[in-house]
Amino acid sequence: MNDVSTSRYILGGLTVFSYITVYSLASLLGLKIENALGVPQGLLVVAAIVASSSLLNTTPLFRAALENFLYGALLVFPIVIATYLAAHLKMPWADEELRQMDQALGVNWPALIAFVDSRKYLSFALNIAYRSFHPQLLLLPLILASTGHILRSYQMTIVYALICFISSVVSIWYPALGTYISYDIDPTKLHYIDGGLATVFLDELKGVHSNPNFVFDFNRAAGIVTFPSVHAAIAALCAWAAWDMKWLRYPILLLNILMAASAAIVSNHYIVDIIAGIGIAGLCISAVSLSFRPRRVAKVARARRGVDILPATSISDSSA
Repeated sequence: MNDVSTSRYILGGLTVFSYITVYSLASLLGLKIENALGVPQGLLVVAAIVASSSLLNTTPLFRAALENFLYGALLVFPIVIATYLAAHLKMPWADEELRQMDQALGVNWPALIAFVDSRKYLSFALNIAYRSFHPQLLLLPLILASTGHILRSYQMTIVYALICFISSVVSIWYPALGTYISYDIDPTKLHYIDGGLATVFLDELKGVHSNPNFVFDFNRAAGIVTFPSVHAAIAALCAWAAWDMKWLRYPILLLNILMAASAAIVSNHYIVDIIAGIGIAGLCISAVSLSFRPRRVAKVARARRGVDILPATSISDSSA
């Protein structure tokens, strides 16, 4: 079994495990769920993906694009529910602690906001970069798969899931209302920063954290994790995923530097949230990358001994 085949099994298994684990925890912790794909439906879709993929052995590029798209979409449900489960545990608000961390780093967040908000084009760039989160997650795996970077496309989707689940676990101890609330800044009075994005999640966060009768409804779900910043983590992931595509490397890097920065400006995050998000991304990327390295080392060693003629490449892996 080569690296691409292994990554396909890991992604499918991770999806199945996520549905069973997250929905079991929701039942155990008493979080009611509405308008979300359930375990039977999720497992049925996984079975359909596996069945349809067996028909696409001769078109690995299309198969990789299709599987990354479908598994990525499926994972959204347990990922979002996991973030709500973390807040549902009702740990004390951590805003004061996070603000003190920022101050220890020498960060003056209100001054930072004032600086950016007084610069129209900088604010505009950060507003756009912040909104690139979902388009990048959707398009980058498809671009990677369609250009022959098949292994990296699967790795990106796997790392995406790991980042979100690990961030959800970490956020259990750091539920936070965010910087705009902590520093008492009215986002509607900003000139160029789209501050409406900074508070849109607050009703959901307060509800799942404090309302004993709260019901999770996927139709109104929002990103409620403050620490660590998932936006910053995904920015690091996207920059890494696109790095081997020379024609896209630096545009994506610039976009994601802006996206990571935008989380601290446009979206209610402390600077320590950004640092933690990038750190978690680094750990997840390293773990997934290293999990495939021993296989490559073994193949190269066999090639040097004359057992294999050609070393493994992303294209040869794509024939799996």
